[in-house]
Amino acid sequence: MNPASGSFRLAHLAYNLLLHALIPVALLHFLWRSRREPGYRRHLGERLGAGPDPEPDPDLWIHAASLGEMRVAGILVNALCRSQPKLRIQLTTLTPAGRAEGERMQASGLPVTVRYLPLDSPPLLRRVILRLQPRLLILIETELWPNLLVQTHRARVPTVLVNARLSPRRRGTYRRLRALYGPLLAGLEWVAAQGPEDAAHFRNLGARRVEVAGNLKFDLPSVRKQTDLARTHFAAEWLWVAGSTHPGEEEQLLGVHRRLRDAHPETRIQLLLAPRHPSRAPEILDQAEKAGVSALLRSRLSPSGSDDDVIVLDTLGELAALYALADAAFVGGSLVHHGGQNPLEPIAAGCPVIVGPDTRNFADMVRQLVADRAIAQVADAQGLLRALEDLLRRPEHGAAMVQQAKQTLSANRGATARTLELLRPLLPPPAPAGR
Repeated sequence: MNPASGSFRLAHLAYNLLLHALIPVALLHFLWRSRREPGYRRHLGERLGAGPDPEPDPDLWIHAASLGEMRVAGILVNALCRSQPKLRIQLTTLTPAGRAEGERMQASGLPVTVRYLPLDSPPLLRRVILRLQPRLLILIETELWPNLLVQTHRARVPTVLVNARLSPRRRGTYRRLRALYGPLLAGLEWVAAQGPEDAAHFRNLGARRVEVAGNLKFDLPSVRKQTDLARTHFAAEWLWVAGSTHPGEEEQLLGVHRRLRDAHPETRIQLLLAPRHPSRAPEILDQAEKAGVSALLRSRLSPSGSDDDVIVLDTLGELAALYALADAAFVGGSLVHHGGQNPLEPIAAGCPVIVGPDTRNFADMVRQLVADRAIAQVADAQGLLRALEDLLRRPEHGAAMVQQAKQTLSANRGATARTLELLRPLLPPPAPAGR
């Protein structure tokens, strides 16, 4: 990093002026979100660098933006702790979903603590770094907060970026802000990119050492039972899941379900609909009523189950396990202009997977899975209906998709081992047995 560069100083000053003007807006945003997601109101002091003191001098500090990135962090943490069980790890995140995942990791016995990352303000970050005094910072995917990188550099904390990717939407932004991000990327120890295309973009932006390590998400562990639901809780002879859905998508999915149900009265079909943000579940109940289908919140599901057309998931942490109960899965964020969610979770659960047209957030992964005929990609809601009908009529086709998906998953594993090799020189030596 070259903080003496005039262009960097000017860009950094402009960033800080804008950032500090927006801090009140960010705090209001958290309070507004807390109307539906109370987690945004809890631990608010941590976002301003306050709250309980962290445990000082952790071996590692890992920052993961939200739920998806925290699950990637979990893959890495599990691998690190298998090789060095005495590691002490501080996790930070930005969202309640990410924090809940970190707390689940802690409850499972992993040597981690979790808190919110402060807003990207120099004094707030200096305070936390001074109290924390980490030996190494690991950033997951694209968490390139300018002041976080500047302050860790000044505190001589080595920083690396793992599972790194640049979505098409972000590439233009980083190119336009190269005066700011070029020196920041150059200050990293190294970048472990998901693929060659991502590696090329990071090199062009100014990163000095870039390695292609692969995608840690392919190393997703086998699904562990994180739900008390079983298939017997559903009256369906054929159950499909629509996971991680977004606004504007649920109306389409409810319409597809109604048409699928009406076209196949000989089969009892149910839909488990899981919005990306469970706080939206009540509005989806209203949409279901307008669509002419009966719906029930998962939290109100009785031990004897339900024969409602749609069960709306309003809980956190169950979706991965619930995919394993389904005959087919649709992965959300792809029928609307969002870029799609990660399709690997239902694949790992052994479920035939369908995605919509907009999968730019996972473009390389989806391209390979589609080419291998491991998942189905459709152009619109009508295409989704046809794909679901095909899986309903030809269960052997779904079984073939699942088998091919397992092969593709197996062929792409190994990113964790490659990332650990890169990390090894930066890790502390194994602690004595008495530590």
